[in-house]
Amino acid sequence: MSVPRPEVRMEERSKVAGTPAECRECDRAVLCLGASPQEREEALRRAANLAGKSSEEGAPARVVVCGNQPIMRSALRLLVDTRPNYQVALDTDVCPTALLITRELNIDAVLLDFDLHDADPERLATLQALLEAAPSVPVLILTTDPDSDACHQAFQMGVRGLVLKSKTLDDLFGAIDRIRRGDIWLEGPALQKLLRQGSKPKQSSETSKIALLTKREREIVETVACGLTNRQVAQQLFISDATVRHHLCTIFEKLGISSRGELIVYAYRHNLADRKSLEAH
Repeated sequence: MSVPRPEVRMEERSKVAGTPAECRECDRAVLCLGASPQEREEALRRAANLAGKSSEEGAPARVVVCGNQPIMRSALRLLVDTRPNYQVALDTDVCPTALLITRELNIDAVLLDFDLHDADPERLATLQALLEAAPSVPVLILTTDPDSDACHQAFQMGVRGLVLKSKTLDDLFGAIDRIRRGDIWLEGPALQKLLRQGSKPKQSSETSKIALLTKREREIVETVACGLTNRQVAQQLFISDATVRHHLCTIFEKLGISSRGELIVYAYRHNLADRKSLEAH
């Protein structure tokens, strides 16, 4: 017999009559936001009202707080809501079905309390399902003592950033701002651990891949690994944004990787970027 988990909750949540529908996707006998048409309609109406009220001054960043620990989730919600220019649009358990509604709520980022302390396949499968539920929304993971292999797989799945729980609030909100702009956020200490403890690469096959990179492509990799955006890379190398994007597509294909985060990790693991630059973070 499965044990019911905490309900998905939304700010100023409307009361819906009747028995909560079962969430078929995650098999939890709780009310998921996608299960009730009435609540879905109410959530969208409130989202539209909030957007209308803030349109003159500039809408605040809308954040989803996601985690399985109610106390931690409530604390994060309070921190985000009391921060200028931020607003919690949704407070939810780690439930992929619940996050389906983010596609229609104009969400800027998901703040996910999800410890990457090991590479347990079941936990990583949950993470992948979560990312697939909201593929267009950047996800920032808040974690303690991350496992290097788990981090590597998370970035392969499409996670945009990782912040350690030992960091400051300024670091957290700085990371949210960066991933909203399309950047990758991986702190120096976390990246160093990822590089030191990660699986050793197969040098023969990777060396042949790296040999395919042109001089300009290596320059692109090195500058991207420093955390620069496409525009900053273009300015530093005196090329256009479109040229940077074209080079990145080619680099991804040559190296057999699929995301900017994976490229950053790859660059440091294979000495395509200077590790000493991490010491400044």
